[in-house]
Amino acid sequence: MARILLISDVHGNYEALKAVLNDAYSLRFDEVVVLGDLVDYGPDPDLVVDEVRSLKPKAIVRGNHDHAVGYGVDCGCGPATHAVSVYTREEISLKKLSSNDVKWLASLPIRATLKALGLEGVLAVHATPAEELHDYLYPWFSDDRVAASLKDFEGPALLVGHTHYQFTVRRLGKYLIVNPGSVGQPRDGDPRAAYAIVDDEATTITLRRVKYDINATARRLEDLIKVREHLELLEKLLRTGTLR
Repeated sequence: MARILLISDVHGNYEALKAVLNDAYSLRFDEVVVLGDLVDYGPDPDLVVDEVRSLKPKAIVRGNHDHAVGYGVDCGCGPATHAVSVYTREEISLKKLSSNDVKWLASLPIRATLKALGLEGVLAVHATPAEELHDYLYPWFSDDRVAASLKDFEGPALLVGHTHYQFTVRRLGKYLIVNPGSVGQPRDGDPRAAYAIVDDEATTITLRRVKYDINATARRLEDLIKVREHLELLEKLLRTGTLR
């Protein structure tokens, strides 16, 4: 039985990814599942892509920012971060990633089905089953709102990212929904890097937070970003873990 390292939304933050991996190695894991968004916002998308590929994930799905880089389209993110998303994609992601990296991001599937927690048919998507790239599932949504995002999903458990909020919750009486949170840019009020360990044998989900060198990431951004308002927004997100 496997222990799965579940990560999402690294967003080019290599310092945060290193801290998560060091913490996870101390706990032991056998497999890796990645829920998308390796690029944009952060200073080191190339290092993040290389590191994640080296992990040989059991499953990895494409996020909306991976999709934007891979296909040369808009990310479809919210207005609060849209301008900085476009800037970092054009000035960092597309300049640092190789053509092979871009093709690899474009080749990632938008959903994957796997066995986890001893259950068959667990679905992994970046956003929701109804709209794999751009929809949102927050833990405080009403059952009606959750049902709309689940659409025709009938599996026992759903693994999602995209919101940068870490949670595990059972909804509608039967669906287990797990979001490991964001490795590289949490927005739930806790700036520490977030991830989860899914233990098949114990059938448990452990949500983890780990400190990382935020100053190092901020210094890297200062070297790369020339628009003051974009830099200030990203540094605020890194240090406070919130858009509020």
